[in-house]
This record gives sequence, C-alpha cells and structure tokens, in this order.
Amino acid sequence: MLAMTPPLTALTVAAQAVAALKWEVRFSPKPGLVDAQSTGVHTDMDLALFLKSAMSLQPALTSAAIASHEAPVDLTLRAQLGSIGRQAEQAMFAATNGVNTHKGAIWTFSLLIAGLMGDEQPTLTTVLTRAQALAQLSDPGLPMVTAKSHGQVVQQRYRLPGAKGEAQAGFPHLRQALAMVEANTGADRWYRGLLSLLATVDDTNIVYRSDLATLRAFQTQAAQLLTDPQPVLTNPAYQRLCQFAIDRRISPGGSADLFAATYFLTQFGLTK
Repeated sequence: MLAMTPPLTALTVAAQAVAALKWEVRFSPKPGLVDAQSTGVHTDMDLALFLKSAMSLQPALTSAAIASHEAPVDLTLRAQLGSIGRQAEQAMFAATNGVNTHKGAIWTFSLLIAGLMGDEQPTLTTVLTRAQALAQLSDPGLPMVTAKSHGQVVQQRYRLPGAKGEAQAGFPHLRQALAMVEANTGADRWYRGLLSLLATVDDTNIVYRSDLATLRAFQTQAAQLLTDPQPVLTNPAYQRLCQFAIDRRISPGGSADLFAATYFLTQFGLTK
C-alpha cells in the first residue's frame, strides 16, 4: 500500500467511492460515454445528472461499508448488501427521474467496499478475493423479477459474463487495468488503463446497442492503440475510436464502471 492513503472508515471509503464515480464521468474524452466535454451517444443523461446520481449513492455506500466492517463472507452479509444495493438503486432513480446512470456501478462498488472493509490492512488480492466470494453467493432477499434487464438479455443470448460474471471471476479486467495504470505514468496511464478495459471487456452495453461484431471491431481498435507508444490523448487513432463509438451509437458503460473502480482502488494504494 502507499504511504499516504485514506483511513478505512465507512464514511471515508464511501466518500472515495463517490469521488471515483465523479472522477470517471469527468474524465475526457471517452468513446461514446458521458464526460466533461459531451454527452457521448446519450440523449437522456449528461455530466450534471451523473454527478447528482453519484452523490445520491453516498448514504447507501456508507451503509454497505458499515455492514461489511470485518464481517464474515456469508449469506447474512450477502443479503444485507443486496438490500442496500436496492436502496441505492431507488435513490439513484429518484435523483435522475428514472434514468439508469449507475446501476452496474452499485453492484461493483458494493462488492469492492465489502472487500476493503473486511481487513484492517487490505491488499488487492484480499479485496478482490472477498468481493469474488460475495458475488458467488446468491442474494437470499432478491425479489422475484420476471422481466430481464438489457444486460441479462445480452448475456444469455451471446453467453457473455457481464458485470456479475466479472465479479464472480474475481474482477480479472479490473486487475488488468490496475496493472496498466501501475506500469505507466502521467495522464497517459489513465487512458491506457481505460483502453485495457475497452480492448478486453465483453461489454454488454455495446452489444445491446449494436451487435457482437461491432463489439469485436471496437475492441480491436482499442487493442491496437495499446501497442502504439505515443500518448493516447494526442493519437489520431484514439480520436477515430471515439468517432467510431459515435457513428455506431455505442457506449461502453460496463468498462466505465470498471474504470471508476480502477481509480477507486488506486486511492488506497491497491494496484498490484
């Protein structure tokens, strides 16, 4: 861990989570996503809405941190986190007038917060292992829902892991993004961290808005950018990637959630 990291209190961890969500949406430019420069491909959300949404999650994320503090990984904690997550979704929808801005992030951040709060001196491995174990447990309090989410429809049709599968596998793409950030310097490290996600995450948001072939074409362009040593921001190929997203009307929201999580964990010195 780094020498200067925030204390692991429930209030501080939740505040850092909200700060990470705000940081992610402000990070610019990003292909197809809402950022400080544009609304990407979205017509129903903008920077202000995302910031409002992030703030609405702080009470629930604080509750998740309190419930998880040195708590065993069991069905009791899983049920608590599930209930808190549903409360967070209600707060989000109330703040955004029904727009889904952070549903995937609520899942990811609840698990990572639980991972952080399980140990006074967490490491990246202990955080992700604990989060993985919780994700593998079924939520005892999950209400019976007949309608599937967009992500669930895509996951079943194309057999993609989605956010749930990412967590149940121990967040391999998050770990990969953290390694990319650790290996680079300056602003470029964040762009390369983002590209590592865009190149490898089978983002159900993209597939739902287009198809699997479009996802693969997008991933290929992102992967090629990673092999180019010049700074990403000034690389014309990155501008083309952003334009590709606009032209195809795709938005890699799953990668955005993991990008926010990447920044979140780096604030606690957890990069490797």
